[in-house]
Amino acid sequence: MKLFKISPVVFLVLALAACGGYGSSKKKSSEGTETTIGGVMTKSHGTKDVSGETGKVEIDMYDNYFEPTVLKGKPGQKVTLELKNEGKVTHNLTISGQSIDKDVTSGQQADVDVTFPQSGTLAFDCKYHKSTGMVGALEASSY
Repeated sequence: MKLFKISPVVFLVLALAACGGYGSSKKKSSEGTETTIGGVMTKSHGTKDVSGETGKVEIDMYDNYFEPTVLKGKPGQKVTLELKNEGKVTHNLTISGQSIDKDVTSGQQADVDVTFPQSGTLAFDCKYHKSTGMVGALEASSY
């Protein structure tokens, strides 16, 4: 069996390349991936499976997005959303199909009761910042 000697410089370059620390031009986006919800382009700030939740489900409201952006639950499941406004301005959660229209001032929180659709997704938005992509969705998932 023949062994090859690798110079320390070549070894270092190979090790760094294998770890992604050398020559890598990819940048992780802190904003997430782009998606369309209710006809509005937005950046996803996470998906959370709440199908087993029995208490409150927290949604943070930032300038100008919801985190998580998508909640997955069982068809017809009812949950209480605890809306926490972490932004600098008043935000809102509107679900027109359920007559929900709740304002939350900066630094405050509020609760709203929502029902997941029987199938598909139900969009929600901040009526003040929908045009900037502040939208989210309740997604019915069959388990």
